[in-house]
Amino acid sequence: MTSTKKGIGLSESRGLGNTQLDALGVSWYYSWGVDTQATSKPFIPMCFSLNTISKLYTTPVLLGFNEPDNVNQSDISVDTALANWNTLVSKSTRIGSPATAGNPLATGSWLTQFMSTKPKVDFICVHWYKGVDSKKFISDMKAIITLYKKPIWITEYAPQTVASATASPNKFTQTQVDNFIKTTTAWMESEPMVERYAWHDSKVGTSAVFTSTGELTPTGLTYKNAK
Repeated sequence: MTSTKKGIGLSESRGLGNTQLDALGVSWYYSWGVDTQATSKPFIPMCFSLNTISKLYTTPVLLGFNEPDNVNQSDISVDTALANWNTLVSKSTRIGSPATAGNPLATGSWLTQFMSTKPKVDFICVHWYKGVDSKKFISDMKAIITLYKKPIWITEYAPQTVASATASPNKFTQTQVDNFIKTTTAWMESEPMVERYAWHDSKVGTSAVFTSTGELTPTGLTYKNAK
């Protein structure tokens, strides 16, 4: 039976859709926006940036801004995010925090500043790209849960980002990545404070779950079968 927690960030701009969702066997997905062309699995919308606010509609669950601390992503100051946050809240029953590029555990981090004002946030969204050390991954997740005292959604995680995988696609062996997936999945499935998780497809290298033609890679098969 497919885990209700397991999902994927689906790059629909690459032409990925129902075929890939069904092949991967996930229970949910998002695509960094409010619209989707896929239909075979439950979709969670995201308010990617300030430009997305005008496109929002009422939804049971909404993901907050994507990497506001990254100039190449939504690039939003803490004050600006807070000034617009109630609009996001008004469109959702449950809302996830902005997912930051920087370490949410660091003193004075973007997310620490944002959360210090106690905005309505029902779960913390996390991005993690720190290699294949599953113990580090688990300890970081536990620390985030402890710090913010809220459940978490790991909405992007993999040993490598797209840029890192493009530069060094064989940095980690298939065995290393497989072991990382199996160990972290087992922990996330057993940890009640982890509500959902979604692997991030690096497009190339051993962190990729889909080939350039949309088939599952060995990593995709491992992710599909991990419990």
